[in-house]
Amino acid sequence: MQGDTGRFRPRRRWGQNFLINPGAIETIVSAFAPQPDDRVIEVGPGHGALTEAIVSRVGRLLAVEVDPTLVGALEERLDRFRTGGQLEIVEGDVLALGLGPLLRRLDTTGRPARLIGNLPYNIATEVILSGLRHAPMLADLHVMVQREVAERMTSEPGRKSYGSLSVLCQTYARIERVLRLRPGSFKPRPRVESQMIRLVPHSIDGHLPPFGDLSVLLRAAFEQRRRTLLNNLSRIAPGGSDGAGRWIRSADLDPRARPEAIPVEGYLALLRHRPAV
Repeated sequence: MQGDTGRFRPRRRWGQNFLINPGAIETIVSAFAPQPDDRVIEVGPGHGALTEAIVSRVGRLLAVEVDPTLVGALEERLDRFRTGGQLEIVEGDVLALGLGPLLRRLDTTGRPARLIGNLPYNIATEVILSGLRHAPMLADLHVMVQREVAERMTSEPGRKSYGSLSVLCQTYARIERVLRLRPGSFKPRPRVESQMIRLVPHSIDGHLPPFGDLSVLLRAAFEQRRRTLLNNLSRIAPGGSDGAGRWIRSADLDPRARPEAIPVEGYLALLRHRPAV
């Protein structure tokens, strides 16, 4: 994020693009609306611009940074908050560490945690999906992603951008677009525009399917986008093509339809009517 980037050389392998637009930072913090009893996990604090803007306004902040050079600078810059117990800085890859263990480290038993981050483009999708898997432990996610990823998350059926990510995000969360930023808001400048997205997980009340079950179905359905739903599901349906046809029709869907033409409700219907193995 924003800070002294002049003496620091970003690492391409970690997808580092630091936000240097003060107005954007203010807008993000305002939209995030930190509260005194919030427990927050920040992914990729970088130089600590967002960290410093919210740490004094929340109960506890756990910042996860993969770059050891940045970790040392953050510890020195924000030492007063670490000493007071409001801030903990963890060095490592958030995906390797596991979002579940990190959230448990924050103790979310009484109140779900919140997640915020300027996500490196190369891990953004995986972090978002991990957040949805841990929805009971998260109140919301405020994440900066590549504009293309935001479009995939919010896409409607029938568009090229519509796919498994669209279905998963729209099934398990309400999605809001917060802020769109051009490359000049970052250093180094990315080649694409970025979008701040807010996801509010739906309550787990028994009406939502298990995340893993839906993921398996979508992986099969979208494996070959140019083929029909019948072709793609024949590989996982008992009875092959005939079984897949019966399965799809039982969900009131057209077996000849392409996977991108099936709405979210259609995939949920397929799960409800899936044949026993």
